Formats: sequence, C-alpha cells, structure tokens
Amino acid sequence: MKGWEAGLIASGLSLILEALGRNNPLLGLYGALTHLLGTPGAFNLLHRLLGYGEAAKALAFLAALGLFLLLHRLLWGWPYLLLALYLALAGPWGLLAGLWLFLPRGWSGERRQVLGLGLLALAALLLGRRREGARKASASLLLGQGSLYQVSKNPPFLDPDLRGRPYRLEVAGLVDRPLVLSLQDLMALPARELVHTLICISNPVGGDLVGCLRWKGVSLPALLERAGPKREARYLRFEAADGCVESLPLAELPEDALLAYAAFDPERGGYEPLWPSHGYPVRLLLPGRYGMKQPKWLTRIRLEAEKTLGYWAERGWSEEARVRPMSRIDWPPPGASLRVGEALEVRGIAFAGEKPVLAVEVSVDGGKGWERAELLPAPGPYAWRLWRYLWRPEAPGRQALLVRAWTREGPQDPTPRDPLPDGATGLHRVEVVVR
Repeated sequence: MKGWEAGLIASGLSLILEALGRNNPLLGLYGALTHLLGTPGAFNLLHRLLGYGEAAKALAFLAALGLFLLLHRLLWGWPYLLLALYLALAGPWGLLAGLWLFLPRGWSGERRQVLGLGLLALAALLLGRRREGARKASASLLLGQGSLYQVSKNPPFLDPDLRGRPYRLEVAGLVDRPLVLSLQDLMALPARELVHTLICISNPVGGDLVGCLRWKGVSLPALLERAGPKREARYLRFEAADGCVESLPLAELPEDALLAYAAFDPERGGYEPLWPSHGYPVRLLLPGRYGMKQPKWLTRIRLEAEKTLGYWAERGWSEEARVRPMSRIDWPPPGASLRVGEALEVRGIAFAGEKPVLAVEVSVDGGKGWERAELLPAPGPYAWRLWRYLWRPEAPGRQALLVRAWTREGPQDPTPRDPLPDGATGLHRVEVVVR
C-alpha cells in the first residue's frame, strides 16, 4: 500500500466516525500539522475559503495531509521518524498516517522500521493513557497539574523551561513606579488563593480542554496599585517568554485576576510550583476569559494608552475571548450498554466563566424532554460545577443523552458552532444502548 492510499483510507474512516458523532481525528491531526509547519494562520486561511463547518475541517485537513504526502519523499530516515512521532500525537488515525508516512517504501522488516513502529506505538499508548486519565479525573472537584490540559502555540518540546534561570517580572509603561520583581519578590508579597477553571477556546463541545484547580499567587490589581498606573493608561499588555503577547482593557481587569506561581496538588495535599508546561514560574489567570488570554511564562506587564492585538487575535480568534456557557456528560461513555430498569448515575460538569451556573438539565430522549440534575457545591465562584442525575432506562433501544447548563441569561446556546473564532457552542450528546 502506498502512503497516499493509507492516508485516504484513514481520512475516510475518520469521516465515518465524525458522521457517527465521534470526536473528529481529522481536526486533531490537522492541528498537529499546522503547528509543525509553524503556520497557525493557515487554519484561518483555509476556513475563510471553505467555511467553518465539519466538512470544511475535513477538507482543510485533507489539503494539509495532501501537501505532506507530496513532500514526503523529500525526507527519509530519522528526520521522517521524528515527523511520524509528531503525527502520532494526534491519536490512532494520526498514528496510522504517521506510520505510512514513515514507511513510504513499504514494510520490509528492517531494524529501523521495527524500531520506528515501536516508538510510534509507545507514543500513541502513552498519550492515550494521559488523555484517558485527564477525562477520568474530570469528575473530581479539583484537579492537579498532571490532569490539566496542555495547549501551547509552540511545537512540542519547544516551550520555555525557565527552571534554574534568573527570572524577572517587569511592570512598566505608563506607571509612576516601574517594578522589577524576582520570583522570590513575588512570593514575599501577600499571597492569595483562587479556585479557577481554565478552558481552551478551541475546546469542542464535549471536549476535555478544561480543568479546575486551586491556584496560589499575587493579586494583579494589588500589584498594579503598587506600580501606580498613570491617568492615560488604558490597556494592559502581557508579554511571555515564548513571544506570546496578549492585551486587556485596564477597565475590564477582574478584581480576582491572579499572577499564579503555585498550584494545589490534591493527591499530596499541598501546593507545588507550576510545572514548566503550565507556565513556570508565573502565569496569568483572568476569570471569565478563555485560556488564550492568560499567558504562561509571564515576563512583562506594560500599561499603555493604545490597544495591542494579541497573538491569537491576530490569527482570527476572538479578541475578547469571553467564556461561553458549556456542559459535558462524563458518564456514561458513548456506546455504553445499559440494562432496562437498572439505576444509573449520569454525571458531568458545567461551567460558564464569570457567570454562575444556576441549574443543569438532562434529556434522555434526544432533547424532547428535560429534567433537573443535582448540582454539587462549588469551592468558589470560578469553579466548574459537578452535577449528577439518577436515571432508570424504561425501554430497550438506542438512547441519546443531552445536557445543558442554565445561567441568569437562560439556557446555554444549543446552536452547533465550531470553536473558531469565539468558542464552541452546542449541546453535548452521548448515545447509549439499552438492552
């Protein structure tokens, strides 16, 4: 089998899974390819040409995959092994595509090919276990850093690692008293704790790019008060060690905004420094905003009179990035086999940013009727809400479970929309079989 034939088969199987309501592996692999190319703007270009629907995602991925298949014979050996390993991070279909890209000359049983296949399988297995662990942990009230999703504008292994290096956080620009603070200086200031839910703007409906942790750090409003913003200061500009830039109107700074330098580990029962993948030594936390507005590896805060367009906003994502209400079913899993009359606890999470989640409703008949679920107490106003609903299936057959969250503005938006540019909307749907 040739590489392009394997890629076509993988794409076709992926489209079938998408039609059945499964997660879209094309999108994950496409994201990996565009990050590998270093051209996140390609995402926007292709969607401007093709629209924002699921078909556009598939076509966008096929275009990217086709480009790689055309170029695949320009590379061979260990460089292509690294590329195949990278593609394996997209999941099982990425593993298949990566394998055939690595073996454009076919399988010969050579030692190098056996080693490459083993490394690919190991990478996919480890990633699959990490993702499964993150989803299982989502039922917990608070996560640790090991269960929090990791998203970065940088390719894997190229995120900043500032451990063991001198660190300085500058507060400059239109301020009366510019500040230059080490990590020790920050830790010597009055500390605050914040239970805060991070959610990625690219999180799809039902996705696991969301997590709630207890953080520790310094109040950003209090730090700015020390610096003394000048009267003409209108905007905050945040700069990170990886070159990421974000901006926020000073008037919209939440009073609970935090410069976090530690996160609570529920298993060990104490705080630990931020992991490098989560922004060591300091990251920004802004309640009510998607993760793209909260840079990791923060090195500079400038107060300015003019607005700066952030890294992701320059690439077509939302400039405000306000969290849209969402909810998710964590149990039962898709395709679960249930018994008539046997009690089952349906459970999951709901989150709406700064807006309190007032209620969660569950439908067990595909959205025709809705019943109130039980909301569990939350440890803070910015924590996700755990919910549960006791259900006894009354008849055999396929059943579609849906969930929706309510805020003071009403139920969450049921209209299916892709994450680009303002965050996904729609209702999470899980189909089960009752026997």
